[in-house]
Amino acid sequence: MKKTLSLDDSYSKYADCMEEIKKRTEVIWGFLKGKYHAMYLQTTAESVALQIRKILELIALASLAANRPEYEKYRRDFRKDWNAKRIFETLDKANSRFYPKPTKQVVDSETGKVVSLEEVKSGFLTRQDYIALLDSCNQILHAENPFSKQKQQHPHVFMVSAPEWMNKIVCLLNHHAIQLFEDDKQLWVVMKAELDGKVYVHEFERVEEVDQ
Repeated sequence: MKKTLSLDDSYSKYADCMEEIKKRTEVIWGFLKGKYHAMYLQTTAESVALQIRKILELIALASLAANRPEYEKYRRDFRKDWNAKRIFETLDKANSRFYPKPTKQVVDSETGKVVSLEEVKSGFLTRQDYIALLDSCNQILHAENPFSKQKQQHPHVFMVSAPEWMNKIVCLLNHHAIQLFEDDKQLWVVMKAELDGKVYVHEFERVEEVDQ
């Protein structure tokens, strides 16, 4: 059973986060395809890393929004949260299944309606990838201590790897499902609807079939 969502609830905030991710994705591809640059390789890599980190933070904040009632039980000051890793730690307590699951719509050939979802098995940003990418972005964004014995990632290496990272993010979010803290409820999220190109978020609730 699908539930239509009002614009004043937490799910609309989830959609807002996804819309912002789309804009930042567009900017990143502009840098990666040479449409934009920040004069130097280092500063261009930093510009890309900043936008990717913002996307990762938005994924965490969207997950907070989707699970807010349960999240708030563990963090009363949730409105002040911004650190992605810390948000993940709290989400693990509130709903350990919070991380988005990439999906593919299965459409009925006769009616044209979506009848089910298929889980995408590979090619997306896993939770382990998420942490690795966040650390990689932070390396690029922090100034290197000239006395450090451990060298930071070279900006060229980061820029070469960035397209693959972005493809994984797109694969994760393009169409995804969120398991809510309530076992019988999920969110289905479309990043770019065919009708108007906007993000749509729908809550689905499992209902027991009644014998007639």
